[in-house]
Amino acid sequence: MPTRRDFLLSACGIAALGLTPALLANEAMAADGITRKPNGQVVVTLDKVPALARVGGSVNLGTVKGKPVAIVRTGTSTYRALSLACPHQGVTVARSGSNWRCPAHGSMFTADGTFVAGPAEGPLSTVPAKLSGKTLTVG
Repeated sequence: MPTRRDFLLSACGIAALGLTPALLANEAMAADGITRKPNGQVVVTLDKVPALARVGGSVNLGTVKGKPVAIVRTGTSTYRALSLACPHQGVTVARSGSNWRCPAHGSMFTADGTFVAGPAEGPLSTVPAKLSGKTLTVG
């Protein structure tokens, strides 16, 4: 059963489609190769997600078990699942160029979640993920 928050986020995403069609390819709900399992995990077929074709690329998975999560390609065959909740006050960070930025207070993090500038005092946390061939299971 979707929560009120999930409904509102989806509605905002649909409304934004008319303004920024480029968002569609990066949204987990619409991206080919991304499947939600009944247990809350998300399965990503890596070679079907264009945003992960290059090192530094990322895709926002929306929420995974109640947390905002993104996948970042950190190397030729390495990926990291990041919680997008800013460690300062839990506000969801967003991409800003090649980094992540907290819209509430300006904390900055590198693409792989490393802390750059505060008021946060540490990195974005990682989310459990298991790589098996070309499939990454998150959560």
